[in-house]
Amino acid sequence: MSVTSVQPATTESLSRHGSNISLSCHSLCGSVDDGLQGSHPQYQDTILTIEELRAQLNSCFTCGVSWSEEHVSLDCSECGGYSLQRPCPLCDGRCHTAWKRDLTMSHASGKARWIGECGLSCGPSLEESLVPALEKLRATS
Repeated sequence: MSVTSVQPATTESLSRHGSNISLSCHSLCGSVDDGLQGSHPQYQDTILTIEELRAQLNSCFTCGVSWSEEHVSLDCSECGGYSLQRPCPLCDGRCHTAWKRDLTMSHASGKARWIGECGLSCGPSLEESLVPALEKLRATS
């Protein structure tokens, strides 16, 4: 277990017991002017622009392909075989409605998730067609 101690204010340094690390406060924090002139060199590579963040969110977290560039991986569950849009999965595209990728849920679950509605009146809903079938099963049991 290492112990961290703060040296007296005159040296303005941090030292870690049992290691050779000694950093001055200026090297960690910089001056107020340094913060106004640009980002700290240590963190320059980790700051993303809005465009870079958008590109990252529009890419698959699992396999790394860019959905915004219409790239997909057919064997990746987060891609699900499509980029940012896909034909309606309920009627296999017969309604000609495109569903949009739910980016948040796709990234969170690691599986392709979609938002949309089927453009066809496909007759009774699945629930409406299952209820009579279940009642018949109960009656025969």
